[in-house]
Amino acid sequence: MHEISVGINNILKDITIDFISEEAMYLARKYGYAPYMVERYLRMLGYEEALKLIESFENFRKRIAILCNYLRYDCDKLSKKLENMNFVLKNIQWCNYCLYIETAPSSPSIGSTHEYLKGYYYVYRDQASLIPPLILNPEKNSITLDMCAAPGGKAAHIMLLMEDTGLLIANDISRRRSISLLSHFIRMGFKSYVVINENAIELVKKFGKEKFDYVLLDAPCSAEGGIMFDPSRKTKTSIEVLAKLVEREIKLLHTALQLVKRGGRVVYTTCSIAPEENEYVVTKVLEHYDGIEVEEPRLNYWSNGFTKFLNITFDYRVSKCIRIWPHRHFMEGYFICSLVKT
Repeated sequence: MHEISVGINNILKDITIDFISEEAMYLARKYGYAPYMVERYLRMLGYEEALKLIESFENFRKRIAILCNYLRYDCDKLSKKLENMNFVLKNIQWCNYCLYIETAPSSPSIGSTHEYLKGYYYVYRDQASLIPPLILNPEKNSITLDMCAAPGGKAAHIMLLMEDTGLLIANDISRRRSISLLSHFIRMGFKSYVVINENAIELVKKFGKEKFDYVLLDAPCSAEGGIMFDPSRKTKTSIEVLAKLVEREIKLLHTALQLVKRGGRVVYTTCSIAPEENEYVVTKVLEHYDGIEVEEPRLNYWSNGFTKFLNITFDYRVSKCIRIWPHRHFMEGYFICSLVKT
């Protein structure tokens, strides 16, 4: 493995779209997007499906999800208690201890019940956040790192999967955001964790190489998959800002692969549908490593990664990565890739 050196100018050269079509300009004006984003959708999906994607952001039916804390309370009993409060709940087929809210009463809110305050469940704005820890699939008594953990939803799920054994290092650069994570962990009764506040890119200096069995990298990103929750994302990220995000994501994934043990697993995930932040990042890091395999996902409900975008041919292995599309899967847009150091 070698140190990664990726310059902003090189990234900009790779990801800048050279031509914006009339169709992209029309849709960008109509729906209020940065034109380069719409042109990207057209090139990824074609006109008809790109329009479905844009319209799904406009008309998205938000579904709050619940992670049952089965270490503290029986999930069937929890469902019955919430149903008695007039919550209508539906099972999530790929997670047997997870639910989403079909309809909710005006009171109480899902985050103010006694059951919530007792730590019987965690609330997510969308089901997609539940998936990366399932792909990570950490075993009991393992040593696991969540590199960018706050506000704590994925870290709480990891704690459940580990059955509150071993050790989870929950890192986040923001002390303010870490307060929320810590409050959830205390509320849910977890004990096998340490919360730290470090720049995740510098974690090798703190821990050394090959120290963790599992590493989750939920990378800070453009959040382009969550436009339904924050419409400002339609124009917030210029191509120059995107290049800076990509540079940081490459450095973070490089760090994650240094931190994981041989035979260990890294899951790289973003709440972005941009290939620049996803397949491009994974490809750039794979170029610098031997002995890294991209795993086939254990769960096969979603779409595959792209192997080509613009004039870039990605590493063929990124086709094994997972893409979640709002218009196909009725969830927030996500990218998830499982990497094993062999």
